[in-house]
Amino acid sequence: MVARKTPVKKAAANGKPAAEMKVVDTVGEVEEVEMEEEEMEEIMLSSDDENEDDDVALIVLKRPPVTERIVEEVEITEDIEITGTGTGGVNLKEKSGFVKEYIESEGLAMILSKDYGLVLFHLSSVWLENVQNDLSTTRKKLPTGTEIKFYDRTFKGEEYKDLSEDKVIHQAVAVWTGETRPDNVLKKVADEEYKKKLEEHRATFMLYLRGEVFLRAAFVRVKGEVAGYLNENMGIIEYKDEKDKKINIFFHTDDVRIFKKEVKEYRKPAKTALPVGCIVSVDARRVHVVGVKNIEYQAIIVVAGAWPKTPHPTLMPGGQGSIAPSYEMPKGNFTFYYMELALEGKLTRKVQEFKDILSRSRGQVNYDWANVQYIQSKEQFNDWKREYGGGNKRSFNGKRAQGKREVLDTFRAAEATEEDIKDEKTKVTQKTIAERTWYTPEAWEHGGLRLKEEVKDETDGSTPAKRVKKELKK
Repeated sequence: MVARKTPVKKAAANGKPAAEMKVVDTVGEVEEVEMEEEEMEEIMLSSDDENEDDDVALIVLKRPPVTERIVEEVEITEDIEITGTGTGGVNLKEKSGFVKEYIESEGLAMILSKDYGLVLFHLSSVWLENVQNDLSTTRKKLPTGTEIKFYDRTFKGEEYKDLSEDKVIHQAVAVWTGETRPDNVLKKVADEEYKKKLEEHRATFMLYLRGEVFLRAAFVRVKGEVAGYLNENMGIIEYKDEKDKKINIFFHTDDVRIFKKEVKEYRKPAKTALPVGCIVSVDARRVHVVGVKNIEYQAIIVVAGAWPKTPHPTLMPGGQGSIAPSYEMPKGNFTFYYMELALEGKLTRKVQEFKDILSRSRGQVNYDWANVQYIQSKEQFNDWKREYGGGNKRSFNGKRAQGKREVLDTFRAAEATEEDIKDEKTKVTQKTIAERTWYTPEAWEHGGLRLKEEVKDETDGSTPAKRVKKELKK
């Protein structure tokens, strides 16, 4: 290697004063000065033994590209106390269900969760896509059957024995639509005024229960056959009980569901969409129509094809009992009820319409056969099902291959699992982090670093010497 010295150092080394050096203008050429070379000892590098014929390439390293990754942050939360006689705070486990039934126009309603049963809620506790609206707007945008998520609280005690065999009631403290929980939910449910409102809603519901204002369903999902039509809107269904006794049930076409849809959605007359001879499932209440014999029941809902999620009655202890052959009924006396307070008024108006029709024939049932469709064979039934059922592969009327259905529409205690308890105390949020690193495949083309295979193999923490000993022992 060659060491080069500057002119200043060279002049000093020769003993010449700095004044003897040639002065030049700052803008111009400097007279070339001969440089003195000094021989240095050669230093051997480890790469000198390598083949000199190998090509040498200069790789320009760039900054690694920006990569993003999602991380989960777990936040430990505290129980939020809500006034009442419950045994703990709000259950912060996010649950899901759907709106089952509206009880009143003021806002009380029910949620049905497959895993937790029935949950009471109020429209003032609802967020629609992160926004709270007035009650009327919320109800219009939240029809029955809408999927929702919620936080709830459970109350247990003797005061709920008429509501639940387990003597419990679940009340939602926050209900929302969409995938993400609204930002201000926890702050809202901790507000003192909000807590008092929740307690008032629960007390109002219990007043309705003790006042016996809910509508009893004498028959629940019993199988019957459409016998005929009295006019375009009214018809009769024949049902045979366990003793093979024929029971007549009158129905209104507004209360018919064909493969989960209302008749009007098919834009065809009911006489065509629901043919005479079609097998249906019926919920009915008992009525007394003056001057009419052999018709003592009115249909609350008539279902042809697969069962819809709503409407469906709620099972409670006590009462006059219900006949529900499709369900596994608990031991003891239990009754199904519809809780919508306005329902009885709607049905009563249809009773009056039914009386007006039969009054023209002095109480005698005269069927109107004009433009009526029939199902008289299996082939005709299959044709009807293909036309209205859309090729649904599920069994007719939602009937399961084996056994009876479990009753889900009831208040029941839900035992908390270890995972549930953990979820109640924690909040998991996802966060996206942008970073630059050489240790990613995306950076390899820019000179990124890779872990050598032998490094990966040493993750057990043992030294090479120890591994050799282990291998010798084998």
